[in-house]
Amino acid sequence: YCTRHARTKAEKMFSVVSAVRRTAATSCSTSSSFGGHQKQLRRKTSTRLQASKFEKISSSSSEQSSSDDDKQRDDEKDEEEDGDKELPNDLFDAVNTAASATSQAISAGQLGIIVELLIPELWDPISGNVMANPGDQLKQWEISRQFAQKLLEERPEGLELTVVFPDAGCAALLKNRWGDELKFKIASANDRMLVPDDYEGVLLFAAADPISLDVVVKSTKKANELQNPVILLNPRLASGDAGIGLTVRRWRDQFLGVMCVAYSLRPLPWCNGTVFKKFPGPWKLYIEKENVPGRFELVHESNSRPAGDELDDLVSEVYRGRDVGEDGEMREKSAVEKLAGFAASMARFAKSLSN
Repeated sequence: YCTRHARTKAEKMFSVVSAVRRTAATSCSTSSSFGGHQKQLRRKTSTRLQASKFEKISSSSSEQSSSDDDKQRDDEKDEEEDGDKELPNDLFDAVNTAASATSQAISAGQLGIIVELLIPELWDPISGNVMANPGDQLKQWEISRQFAQKLLEERPEGLELTVVFPDAGCAALLKNRWGDELKFKIASANDRMLVPDDYEGVLLFAAADPISLDVVVKSTKKANELQNPVILLNPRLASGDAGIGLTVRRWRDQFLGVMCVAYSLRPLPWCNGTVFKKFPGPWKLYIEKENVPGRFELVHESNSRPAGDELDDLVSEVYRGRDVGEDGEMREKSAVEKLAGFAASMARFAKSLSN
């Protein structure tokens, strides 16, 4: 009985062990199959994600390229519309820009500087500054004041600025009118010593006239020897007044010819144009656009000031190109263009008389 009972127990244990082995084998096989399927699924998912990422980058690159093309076209359109953005919007804008350009010229080491704001109401191409009405002179002085204040703002390191007016009466009047809160000094061309031997600063001559030519030249020479800049704001030294000999004219032209023009704005009403220069750029000629009144197009650039016959030829060439219609035939000139041609002829005639 004992032997038979032991055998039966052994057979049960063997069957249990066999069942456990079969279960373990099945589990391993299932686990191995599931692991392989999971790895394959991961590879497929990774491949899809990778393909999706490159597709997104490619799409983003294409969109960026399209966006860059649109931006470039917009920039070209803005550049075409803003071709005259250098020209000032008003007189105060011109004065502030002129002061900034002058500050740049001083930083570049220029010692003789000319600033020209040749507004038609206050300036005549033959006789220079026009002060026929009582308020015209005060306008010139207010321009000088605004320019001086802006120039001091452009020089944060500190600057001693002396503004020289044509006569003592004008200087005294402006001192009383503007008060003592000014950051610059006021002097006149009649003062005995404008540039002392120990002078350090900038000398600004406001609307200097032909009578003060000798003072301007001597003061400029002495100030430059001391390495001090001199600025001529709207000088009237080059006028067409009678009584000035040929020797004085040559001396004056030689003196002005070696100076740097930091800013020049000369409107040309006879052709709806403007001669413009801003340091350190070249001279530019702008003509009003044919179909866009109030906007100007750049028609010429040069290192020398366009004037005289050269200026007339440049303007004539522009209008001559506009005279040709789409069919290649010459169209009839408008009243404005005829008036511009007549004004140019009169300007040449007046210039021949002044010479």
